[in-house]
Amino acid sequence: MPHIHLEYSDNIENLEVKPLLLSLNKALINGGYAQAGLDIKSRATCQKDYVIGDNEPNQAYIHLKLSLLTGRSVELRQEISACLLNVLTDNAPKQEKVTVQLCVEVLEMQREIYAKKIISSH
Repeated sequence: MPHIHLEYSDNIENLEVKPLLLSLNKALINGGYAQAGLDIKSRATCQKDYVIGDNEPNQAYIHLKLSLLTGRSVELRQEISACLLNVLTDNAPKQEKVTVQLCVEVLEMQREIYAKKIISSH
C-alpha cells in the first residue's frame, strides 16, 4: 500500500528514474516493509520550476515522500526512511559542479479514512 512520490530538480543529469523507482520498491519488499505485488505505487516528477536558497544554480535535489497507513512505530518509520535514503544515495548520479540534496519524508495516511478500490479487467 505504500505510495512513493519522488520529485527531483531538472538540473540532475543522467538520473535513471524507472530503475531508481524499481530499486526503491524492491528495498521496501526485501526489507519486509511492504508486500510484493501491486501494493507499492511509485511515481516521479521532474521539477522545472523551483528555487533553492537564493536561486543557487549549482544546487539540486531529490526528495522522496513515502506515504504509509498509520500504525507503524516511530522507530520502524525511521528504519524505513534510512533504508530509502541508502537507495537514493546508491542510485543518485554523481554531478559535476552541482551539489545534490537527498531527502526522505515519511508521511502517514489515516487508516480510518483512506479509501481504495481495485477495478479489474477480468
